[in-house]
Amino acid sequence: MASFSYPANFIRFLGTAGTRFIMLSQRRSSGGVWFSYGGARGVIDPGPGSLVRICEAQPPLSPIDINTLILTHRHIDHSSDINALAEGMILKSRTPRGFILSTRDALEDGDRVIMKYLSSRIARHAIHEDGKFTSPVGGVTIESVGHAHHGVECYGLIFRANGLPSWGLISDTAPLPDFPVRYGACELLIVNTALTLPRAKLDHMSLPDVESLIERAAPAVAVITHMGADMLDRGEEYIAKRLSARATKVIAAVDGMILTLENPITILKPEEFDDEGARE
Repeated sequence: MASFSYPANFIRFLGTAGTRFIMLSQRRSSGGVWFSYGGARGVIDPGPGSLVRICEAQPPLSPIDINTLILTHRHIDHSSDINALAEGMILKSRTPRGFILSTRDALEDGDRVIMKYLSSRIARHAIHEDGKFTSPVGGVTIESVGHAHHGVECYGLIFRANGLPSWGLISDTAPLPDFPVRYGACELLIVNTALTLPRAKLDHMSLPDVESLIERAAPAVAVITHMGADMLDRGEEYIAKRLSARATKVIAAVDGMILTLENPITILKPEEFDDEGARE
């Protein structure tokens, strides 16, 4: 076995659980997505267990290395570990450090998600607005994409950096007609897909919704994550077969899976590594 280390630009799925039922059973982990991209390092939607998954990861990850934290919305399965990871981000700095991108309602008193004393120690705090571009570090831009999800502010993300693949994340949302255009330039598209079929009054993407989106947006790689019980019961092979399009490689994420954000984008599943993080 040869030693494996992370590339400069990659994503690791700390958790792939969708819906509160899967989160509470921990049938799948609920830690969100770790990313390293153009110098930005951090976690999107650090739900329950995010800190534990980071500390247990092989090859190692560390909360002290984080310089960027992102919340797509304030629901607990997306936000519960944000304060713990913010502590890691500022731990070794005597001056304010790091960048947080969040919704405005995550900062409102009364049902506040991000603690006030931590906010005062963060160097920069940006608020999502549809179509707004922010930059956590030089050369990386993040575009916020407005979503529709059960009465809370919710946004998707599009990441861009010179010389690197552009990639997008669709968070919890009802399908919106502008998604194929908004995400059309993404080489990688990650989609939270809780449902096998659309259900009235549930603002979540379903397999038919994602199938239509992939056909029109045609990313090189599409990854399905944040799956509900019926999705998990159907299995990864069913999902990939149902969604695979001629122009797009489709895969259902598993906990611990790594995507390299280089050209070409490659997918490494946990079974490709031994206990020490080595790879054949």
